[in-house]
Amino acid sequence: MIVADPDQRELPDHTVIYEDPALIHELSPEEYDDFCSMSAVLDRHTWRRYANEIVPGCRMADSAFLDKIRARYGFSFLIDREKFDAPSLFLLGRQDTSVGYADALRFLELYPCGTLAVMDRAGHNLQIEQEDTFNALVNEWLDRVEEAKDKE
Repeated sequence: MIVADPDQRELPDHTVIYEDPALIHELSPEEYDDFCSMSAVLDRHTWRRYANEIVPGCRMADSAFLDKIRARYGFSFLIDREKFDAPSLFLLGRQDTSVGYADALRFLELYPCGTLAVMDRAGHNLQIEQEDTFNALVNEWLDRVEEAKDKE
């Protein structure tokens, strides 16, 4: 999330890139609608991960607590005023209708050691829809963090 206020975010239209036509018959209408609202890839693999990793957290979430956090949502520092020279990683889903990707593009020059990836076929849960790419980029970033730490 780059822009805290959801009304100020530049968001893409919801797009489903791939859908397994048999999946709609295997899910309840509620499950399908929920899954579809957050995802760009609707197949069995992404459904299983979504059902096992995302849905349980949403069900047990404390809504009152989350509302308090959202009232003060945002960063405790200005992310668009100074250069940040440490290894950085921005992973964005091209089809993410929750936080989008376009707002992050404006800050790339302020992060000279930053990697920015806008992944197609990925909504808000890009760690599920683009699992291999997500893992490779996070591991590469962690390697750069370790290298930078060793230089200190």
